[in-house]
Amino acid sequence: MAVVYDTPAVPHHPRINWRAVFAGWLVATGIAGLLYVAGLAFGFAALDIRAADVPGKGLGIGTAIWVVLTWVVALFLGGMFASWFDGHDDDTAGTLHGVTVWGLSVTTTALWLALGLGSMHGGRHDDHGPAPMGMAAAAGGNNLVILKAEVDHLLPRDQRGGGDHAEDVVVGALLAGNVDTARTVLTASSSLDTTTVSGALDRLAPVVARAQAEAKDRADRLAHYTSMALWIVFFSGFLALIAAAVGGWAGTVHIHRIYHRRRYEGRPFRGGPAI
Repeated sequence: MAVVYDTPAVPHHPRINWRAVFAGWLVATGIAGLLYVAGLAFGFAALDIRAADVPGKGLGIGTAIWVVLTWVVALFLGGMFASWFDGHDDDTAGTLHGVTVWGLSVTTTALWLALGLGSMHGGRHDDHGPAPMGMAAAAGGNNLVILKAEVDHLLPRDQRGGGDHAEDVVVGALLAGNVDTARTVLTASSSLDTTTVSGALDRLAPVVARAQAEAKDRADRLAHYTSMALWIVFFSGFLALIAAAVGGWAGTVHIHRIYHRRRYEGRPFRGGPAI
């Protein structure tokens, strides 16, 4: 009598192949590096430093388009290669591998940017030169430079650019509209009396007004450029997500071309031993 064993069939769900994801991320990183180098080459070739006016707006638009294109192309190919490295013809698993490659790319890029910005910020704190406010004034418009020079002239010679940075505190207070704070700091840091300091601050009032206008204009432009940069990052990341998912799906659709799984009717199998 035959014995029949009833074995329940357990459905097999494909798992994420992390080696395939890592390999796809390496492919995406390499392609992105090549495209970035090509973009720099095109940019320097189009830039004419001898021209009177540098087309900054055109270069900015071109850079934004190239960044978006780089992310889309690199993540599309990275997702496709990840699905090929996985070796399964499941389109859902291929799409998930592509999305995982995108997540790994975004995470590593964010970490690299954070480390780079952190090292730059730490380098500024290690500098023993002027304080950040003084650096901002020197790097700003002409009125900020004039204001800093006038305030520096009011201080004693031993406190000009000293460790306490009294001039930076005074300049910051004047730009913020805190005239009383600036007067108090100047009086405490110099040998001048209150009347002389008040007269000097009144004489600097037009310069302070123009410096405040320049600072506001710079802040508005900085906010505008920061907003545009963040929108570019958002759109490039979103389009790259779609491209990575489509690339992973496309890789599974055409995986038979990679592993030679073609089937042709009426064709004999040639893999066996010769008779």
